[in-house]
Amino acid sequence: MILYFLLFSLCAAYDQSLSKHFINLSQSTYCVSSPSQWNCITCESSIKPEYVIENNGARAIQGFDSETNSIFTAFRGSSNIQNWLDNIQISKLSPYNDSSIQVEKGFYKAYNYLKPDLINNLGSLSKKYGTTKLSITGHSLGAAEATLFVYDILNDFHNNYNIIYFYNFGSPRVGNDEFVKSFSKFSLSSFRVTHYYDIVPHVPEELLGYLHISNEIWYNEQNSVYKICNDLNNKEDNSCSNSCSPTHCTSLDDHLNYLNVSMGNDLSCR
Repeated sequence: MILYFLLFSLCAAYDQSLSKHFINLSQSTYCVSSPSQWNCITCESSIKPEYVIENNGARAIQGFDSETNSIFTAFRGSSNIQNWLDNIQISKLSPYNDSSIQVEKGFYKAYNYLKPDLINNLGSLSKKYGTTKLSITGHSLGAAEATLFVYDILNDFHNNYNIIYFYNFGSPRVGNDEFVKSFSKFSLSSFRVTHYYDIVPHVPEELLGYLHISNEIWYNEQNSVYKICNDLNNKEDNSCSNSCSPTHCTSLDDHLNYLNVSMGNDLSCR
C-alpha cells in the first residue's frame, strides 16, 4: 500500500508540460552562447538569461524563469555526443567527506569547471529577483552536471536555496550506490526522463559499480506515452529503460529526440 501511494504521488507530481518547458530550456543551451542571443526556436519568452558560463567545453546558462518564478540553471550536453561517448572516463573519484560516495571522474571534472561561477551567480540572482527558489535542468552530459550541482546545493546550501524543480533528460549514471543512497535522503521532487532505447542512460554500466538516481520517467519511441518507473529503493526498474539492456539500448537517435524536441547543435538552434 505504501509503495502504491508513492507511485501514485509520483504520477500526480510529474508534469509533462513542465517537462516540455525544461527540455526546451535544455536544448537552448546548445544554441545560446550569450544572454543577448536568446532567439532560438526553443528560447521561451518566460526565460530571462543573465549569465552564460563556459569553460573547457562545459556550458551552463543561468537567469530567471517567470513561468516557474524561480532562478534557473541549465546545463548543456556535449557538443559532440558521439565523441563524448567514446571518451567517457569510467574511473570514479571520492570528492566528498564520506569517501564511500563516488562519482564518475569525467562528469565531476566538467562540472567543476563551472561550479565556482554557478554558486556565485546564484547569490547575485537571488538578490536581484528576491527569491531562493531554484529550477535545475540539463540533457546528456548536462544532466550529469545538473545532478552534481543539485547534490552540492542539497548538501552545502540547503539553508540558502530551495530546489523546486529538477528535470533531467537522457542522463548517464553519475555515481555509485552510496551516491544514490545519499542523494535519496533529501526531500526533493526530481525526474530523470529517459527516451526508449537511448544509449546514454546505460553508461557507465551497472557492472562497473554505477547506479542511477531515482524517479525515472520512461517515454516510448514516439514520445507519446510515458511510464512512472518503480525505482524508489535505490534500484533501477527493469521494466523501464533498463528493459532494453544490454543488447538493444544502442540508439543515438533516441538520445537526440526528447519529447519531440531535436537535441544538440542542429536546426533547432535556428
